[in-house]
Formats: sequence, C-alpha cells, structure tokens
Amino acid sequence: MFYERLKIVCKEQHTTVSAMLTALNLSTGSTGRWKKGSLPSGEVLAQIADYLHTSIDYLIFGEYRTNLNEEQLRLLELYESAPDRAKYKVLCDFEQIVNLEIEKFAKKKEAV
Repeated sequence: MFYERLKIVCKEQHTTVSAMLTALNLSTGSTGRWKKGSLPSGEVLAQIADYLHTSIDYLIFGEYRTNLNEEQLRLLELYESAPDRAKYKVLCDFEQIVNLEIEKFAKKKEAV
C-alpha cells in the first residue's frame, strides 16, 4: 500500500510524512485518503519521489522497475556503494573518457 511504503521511505530518510509534506508545501489533509488506499496525483507523486530520492514505481508498487540490463544495474550498485570521494573521481574519469571518445569520433568523421 502506498501510504505504508511512504512511511517506510520517510523513516529511511530520517523524516516523517508530515515533515516531508511541509517541506514540499503540500497539504497534509490528503494523508487520510492515502491511508485508505488512494494515490496522490502524478505531479505530487513525482515531487515526493524526488524529495525522498526514490522512484514513483517503488512508492506505488513496492519495487523498482527498470529497463537497465544486469551490467548497468551492477555498475549502479558499485557506484552507490562507493564513498563520495570515489564517486566524484569515477564521474570525472568517466566524463574525460567519454569526451576523448567523442573527439576521436569527430576527427574520424572529418577525415572521411
């Protein structure tokens, strides 16, 4: 149920449903309907998911749905488990590699 998952995610993020709604300038009056099984609008769901660093899929269905393949999911898992300093280095290094490959491709295209 949406409201139960919402409470769990709020707790994981060290907040409460009320505090999250206040931070988003949303009315707390909707929680009664949510407790009975209704869902917030798509716009509100997006705001909540973004604020809580989760997905709308998780809030609604209780699972993460993705189009990522196994290798991509493994990369994300490794990235998420790394310390912040390592994450920054990985992003910088990856950006540099991508830019070099783009330059190589552009040079090859100019030569043709």
